[in-house]
Amino acid sequence: MKRILIASLTVLASMAGLNSHSQQDKHFSMFTELPVFLNPATAGFSDQQLQLFTNFRSQWLTVTDQPYRTISASVDWRMLDPEATKATSFMGAGVNFYNDKSGVSQYTTNIITFPINYALQVGVADHLSFGLQPAFYQRTINGDNLTWDSQWTGVEFDQGVSNNELLLNQNLNISRFDIGAGVFWNKKLESGSSFNLGLSGHHLTKQRVNILNDDSKLFRKLTLHGEGNFQTSNSNVQIKPALLAFLQGPNKALTFGTAFRFAFKPQSQHTGYFNNMHMTLGGYLRVNDAIIASAMLEMHTLSFGAAYDLNVSRLNVASKGVGAMEFFLRYRLNYEGRTLADPTIH
Repeated sequence: MKRILIASLTVLASMAGLNSHSQQDKHFSMFTELPVFLNPATAGFSDQQLQLFTNFRSQWLTVTDQPYRTISASVDWRMLDPEATKATSFMGAGVNFYNDKSGVSQYTTNIITFPINYALQVGVADHLSFGLQPAFYQRTINGDNLTWDSQWTGVEFDQGVSNNELLLNQNLNISRFDIGAGVFWNKKLESGSSFNLGLSGHHLTKQRVNILNDDSKLFRKLTLHGEGNFQTSNSNVQIKPALLAFLQGPNKALTFGTAFRFAFKPQSQHTGYFNNMHMTLGGYLRVNDAIIASAMLEMHTLSFGAAYDLNVSRLNVASKGVGAMEFFLRYRLNYEGRTLADPTIH
C-alpha cells in the first residue's frame, strides 16, 4: 500500500505541481499592464495616483475537465506626489491578491502581498525605485474528488468504497510567510518616449511548501522585465516593445514582443471636456510555449483588455493549440488636489 501511495502522489505531483521539481509561479500574458505583479518597486508608477486592477485567466480548457484558473486583484497608489506628476521623488505602496486553482484535487494557492517602495528622482523626470514585498502564502488540496485503485470496480471508480489511503490524514493545508524585493528604473526620453527596466526576486525566504510530511521548499525566483514606449513620427501611434524573463529553480521562461498603441481621440487641451481614447494591439512569443495575441481599449482612466495564448509546446497534441484566455479590467484616478472645478471628475 505504501508503494501505491507513493506512485499516486508522484502522478499528482506531476499534474498539480506538488513536487518541488515542478514548482513554478503563476504567469500572465498581459504582463505589461500591471508590472507590480512582477516587481514591488513598480508600485505607484501608473499615470494616475491610484490604480485598481483585476484579472481572470483560464488555461488548458481542452486538456482537462478541470482547467487551471487564476484570479487576481490589486490596488496600488503613489504618495508624496501632491501634483500627481511624478516630477519628484515619491513612495509607492499596494496590496495584491492571487487565487489559483487547478485539477480534480482543486489544488489551490492563495497569495496576498504588500509591495512598498521609494522612487528616487535621478534626472529631470527619471526615477530609480527600490521595493520590498512581504507576503502571506497558502496552499490547500481537497482529496474528496480523487479516486484510487482500491475504488476500481472493474467498470468504474466507486468513491463509496474506502480508499485505504493515508493521504487524507496528512497535512493538506499550509500557510507561510514570504518576502520579495526589486529594483526598477524608469527613463524619460524626448518627444514623449520612455523605457523602463526592472529586476526582482521572489520567495527569498525559500519557504517550505510541503503538502505532505516532506521538506519541499519553494524555489527562489529571479525576474527581469522591461518595456519601451516610443512615439513615432505619426503622433497617433506608439510602439511598445516588451520583455519578460524569469528563472525559478529548473524552470525558466522568456517572453518578448511588441504592441502598437493607436490614439482614436486625443484629450482636448483647453476645455478638458473630451477624454482620450486608445486601442493597443500586441503580439508576443513565450519561447517554446505559446504565441500570444492581445488587445486593450483605454477610455481615459478606464481600461479593459483580453489575450489569447496559442499553445505551440509539445503539449499541443493534447491541447489542440488552445492555451489560455485572459481578461483584465483597470481603473486609475488622482485623489489629491481635486476640486469640483476639475472637469476630469465629471
